[in-house]
Amino acid sequence: MARWVRWPVTVVAAAVVFGGCLWVGRSVPFAWMPEAQADRWMVATAFATVVGTVAATAVGWWAGREQPAPPPPPASSGSGSGSVRPAVSQEATATGRARVNQVGGDQGTASSPAGAGGGGGPGRVEQKAQASHDASVTQVGGHQRTGRGDDDQQRRP
Repeated sequence: MARWVRWPVTVVAAAVVFGGCLWVGRSVPFAWMPEAQADRWMVATAFATVVGTVAATAVGWWAGREQPAPPPPPASSGSGSGSVRPAVSQEATATGRARVNQVGGDQGTASSPAGAGGGGGPGRVEQKAQASHDASVTQVGGHQRTGRGDDDQQRRP
């Protein structure tokens, strides 16, 4: 059942339970009920309110428990193929003299065509890195294009 239909069902169910309990409390003669007419109405109304609230809480939980469907992922804006761009999650820890290179899209030389190997790049990119001592971490969210000799920029002594 659709979520927007559940809430009217909840309201109607709470009203029916309240009305039913009020009718039972007023019309069925219980020995413990007070004799005065006004007191009988007050006790029946209190009883119906408590039971109706419990019923509304239970049915309200049912009506609100289903989460709405997540929106569809955005379409790729690169190659025009309409394919879904993948999400990228990367984590790196480098210590000592280590070098880590993380690329969310594709990696190639400056002469390779832009978008080769995947279109418009990744969708959502999440990268975490820790480096200590003489270590280095390079993170690129999309495509990385390097020219000849770029690797020498991080030369170690």
